[in-house]
Amino acid sequence: MTPSALRKAVNAFSKDTQHQPDYYFVEGYLIGKVAINDMAEIHEWLPELFGDYTAIYRAQLEALMDLHEQCVSSLDGKTYKLPKECALSKQDFAASLAKGAPLPSFCLGLLKALDKVSFENLSLEQKGAVNELQQQLTGFTSLDAAKAAFSNAEPMVPFEREAHDVKRYLAGAIMELGDTLIWDPELDNELGAFEFEEDFDEEQEEIRNSLIENLLKLTHIDSIPLLDQFIHNEEQDFITPDYIEENQGNFWLIHETRPYMFIRYHKAWIYFWADRVQEAVDELDVLLRLNPNDNQACRYLYVNGLVILKQWDKLKACLDEYEEESIFMLSAEALMRFAQDGESKALNELKATIKGYNKHFIKMLTGQEKTKQKEIYGYTLGSKEEVLSYIDCGGKKAWLSVEGSLFWLRKKS
Repeated sequence: MTPSALRKAVNAFSKDTQHQPDYYFVEGYLIGKVAINDMAEIHEWLPELFGDYTAIYRAQLEALMDLHEQCVSSLDGKTYKLPKECALSKQDFAASLAKGAPLPSFCLGLLKALDKVSFENLSLEQKGAVNELQQQLTGFTSLDAAKAAFSNAEPMVPFEREAHDVKRYLAGAIMELGDTLIWDPELDNELGAFEFEEDFDEEQEEIRNSLIENLLKLTHIDSIPLLDQFIHNEEQDFITPDYIEENQGNFWLIHETRPYMFIRYHKAWIYFWADRVQEAVDELDVLLRLNPNDNQACRYLYVNGLVILKQWDKLKACLDEYEEESIFMLSAEALMRFAQDGESKALNELKATIKGYNKHFIKMLTGQEKTKQKEIYGYTLGSKEEVLSYIDCGGKKAWLSVEGSLFWLRKKS
């Protein structure tokens, strides 16, 4: 979708919503969510950003998804630039900061996203980085705000010049904040200090457990080297090629291998949500070979990755191997059949089967039933928590990857 078509679609949707943010507010908000590593699904941030709305057309939904993906990709790749319309004119400085102008609108959107930052678990450095960016952004929300924010650098320097200097590096400051918030220096210390020994004393066990717990909290793609370091340490000291050959097929039954399995699955999950789906599938292939009984439930993320990659032969083989009637596996089968053959009577019967297993599934996937994402520690069959777990395993992302599938899912057969 071209930039102009994307802006047009976003603005067309916005004008029929409660809050009616313009395109630049929306981009500021989304780049802010990416910078603070907020992995919320679109069904969560749509009402937060736009308020109440009655309907969203496919082109509008695709535009918002494209914009979010562009924000993720450019921030991860360190290539992000503010929209060219968010300029700070030297000829008409005041007009650039007028109410509704692109730059103030963008900054207000980003500030709204930063309001969601929880300071409780941040280091002093991280808190300082958030506060500094908030002050800079506030300075671009109006002419009066600019005078207040940029008049204190040097008495003889006009505030307009200071504002231009800050604006020049604003995109870099946003990217730097993202790096600052995802990095935990304590992890480096723990990885460097920890050495595997066959018999742990109590202190070493506590250090290792803390390390694993902290690694499993990381969600940004830049965390992968830390996970790889842990995996490398395990493979050097314990899970050697000979050990794998001897124990492959029963890894989950060995208590000592479970941290290794947890970290590798988490690595796959991060790859998946960073849109590096093939790398996620490759990780999961390894885990399923090590533990084909899949007590870890890797297959749920795996089948959604295969749907996105359109690797139908591998998906069919996986579905045949596990022969499981659950919303996770039946949905993957439905997506495969819809993508390959389109709607049919048999496929509509499969949709009815899925609905019979969980009455919340269709409504939650298509946005008819609103719910907040939360930590899922387990679920009962047929519950909302089951659907949330499905979404966390990439289910909604898989449906969005197959054109027309969500509209067919919502359609009454």
